[in-house]
Amino acid sequence: MKTRVSIINYSNTIPFTYGLLNSKNLHDLADFSYGYPAQVADMLCQNQVDMSIISVGAIPTIPNAQIVTNYCISATQKVDSVLVCSNKPLDEVSTITLDYQSRTTNILVQILARYAWNISPRFVMGAQGYETADDGSAKVIIGDRALNNASNFLYVYDLANEWYKAFHLPFVFAAWVANKKLSDVFVNEFEAACKFGVENIEDAIAFINKSFSFDIRDYLHNSVEYELSDEKRTSMELYFEKARAMKIL
Repeated sequence: MKTRVSIINYSNTIPFTYGLLNSKNLHDLADFSYGYPAQVADMLCQNQVDMSIISVGAIPTIPNAQIVTNYCISATQKVDSVLVCSNKPLDEVSTITLDYQSRTTNILVQILARYAWNISPRFVMGAQGYETADDGSAKVIIGDRALNNASNFLYVYDLANEWYKAFHLPFVFAAWVANKKLSDVFVNEFEAACKFGVENIEDAIAFINKSFSFDIRDYLHNSVEYELSDEKRTSMELYFEKARAMKIL
């Protein structure tokens, strides 16, 4: 039986997608599907897939969660695609609209509000299209929507940078997680495929064959980091610690 793998269909996963889909050894080992962060986490939680790249904030919701591979979606100081956007400075914001596509970012912005920004806004969940609604709130916006909409706002806060300023650590946004023990053969082939994609970003961009309204090369080479280092694992634990203390995890 093939391992069921779900991939987040965002620009930051392009190297992974390229590596996985071009691994001949994985063709007989895995079936792939796609979704946005909250969606694929729910699929993993309900055992509809065996493994997915999921938002870090969703990991505690997954039964038997196991981080698989030493690859992730992370950033140090800036990521460009995980933002709070507003037409007012944060100390004048009364409401922050959360992003329906990502648990991790919604938890992150609440941690930063308390521990970094010292503000106590009202948090509301956005519905599809909220990022362009003129409702006066600051907005958590992630992924390609952040890259495409940030210029519409007067104030833009990069949440990787805000985390780094507060705690002097890089931030991990997503990791490869399984809900069961996977075979060593599969894991080794999977990690090799991820490595291949990360080491061939230019080929990955060409493979996707898509036009972008932002500089995709600069973004993948200089904003997103893919190695899940010990320092980044420490950062994940700090994130969980703060979230549990606030009872929002």
